[in-house]
Amino acid sequence: MDKKRVLEEKITRLLDMFPVVAIIGPRQCGKSTLVRGLRGDWKYYDLESPDDYQLISGDPVAFFSLNTDQVIIDEAQQYSDLFKVLRGVVDADRKRKGRFC
Repeated sequence: MDKKRVLEEKITRLLDMFPVVAIIGPRQCGKSTLVRGLRGDWKYYDLESPDDYQLISGDPVAFFSLNTDQVIIDEAQQYSDLFKVLRGVVDADRKRKGRFC
């Protein structure tokens, strides 16, 4: 079984178990491509895009109230305060799995 297939299966299993799954690794190793290919129907936001950064950082609480699940946030480390808000969103509905990647 190839590496990509193993990773896709693992991410799918983790999304079945947890509300949020973080994909980490070195730059340009294919993280974004992998997740977008695996969850192509999810909403995708890239915090290296000025428009997406402004949308989320301008009012992260409003962003998450409109985007409650099936959301990919790429380059999330660009706006570290996002994690504080995301924690509250997840804690408010802890049993709901597979919401954010």
